[in-house]
Amino acid sequence: MRYLKHTALGLALVAAIFFTPLAYLTLTTPIVTVKTAQPADTAIIFGAIVRDGNISPLHRERLEAGLALLQQDIAQTITVSNTQKAATIMSIWLSERGVLPQKIAVDGSAVTTSDTCRAVKGYTPGGGYILVSQRFHLPRIALQCRASGITGQYLAADNANTPERATATLWTKLRIRSYRHTREAFLVWSVLIGNDI
Repeated sequence: MRYLKHTALGLALVAAIFFTPLAYLTLTTPIVTVKTAQPADTAIIFGAIVRDGNISPLHRERLEAGLALLQQDIAQTITVSNTQKAATIMSIWLSERGVLPQKIAVDGSAVTTSDTCRAVKGYTPGGGYILVSQRFHLPRIALQCRASGITGQYLAADNANTPERATATLWTKLRIRSYRHTREAFLVWSVLIGNDI
C-alpha cells in the first residue's frame, strides 16, 4: 500500500514538473479575440498541416479569424506562414473570399513555429502584429516569438460553432484537448532545452 502511495506521489510530481512551464506560459500570455484585438499592421496566420491540398479545420479557424480582422479594419494585411505549398493554399482560400492580392503576404519558408517567429520582423517595417492560432498553441508561440524579439497580440482563433466542434462528443473533446496540451507541454520543454521547432 505504501509503495502504491509513493508511486502515485512520484507520478504526480513528475506530471507537475512536466506541465509547469506550459502552465506558466498560459497564465502569462495575454489572449485576445477578434472583438478585443487592437488595430495592427498585419495578422500573422500560423500554419498547420495540409493534407491532400485541403484546408484543415484548424487552418480554417485561423484563416476565418484573420479574414474577420481584415474585414473589420483591425489588421491592414494578412500574412500566411507555412511551407510554400501550404501557404499558397492558404492564400488561395483568402482570395476566394474576396481578399485582394495586395492584402496577402505569403511566407512559404516556415516549416516550424520558430521559422515564422524569425521571419515576422520582415513582414512590416513598423511592427504591430496580431499572431493568430488556437488557444492551445499561443503560449508556445509567445515563448518562441519573444525569443526572436517579437511581441504582439495573441489572438485565439478557436470557434466553438464549427461543425467539427459542435458535433464532437465530450469524450472526443477531452481526448483531443488532453493530447494537444500534453504535446504542447513536451514541445515547450523541447524549446527550453534549445531545440528549434
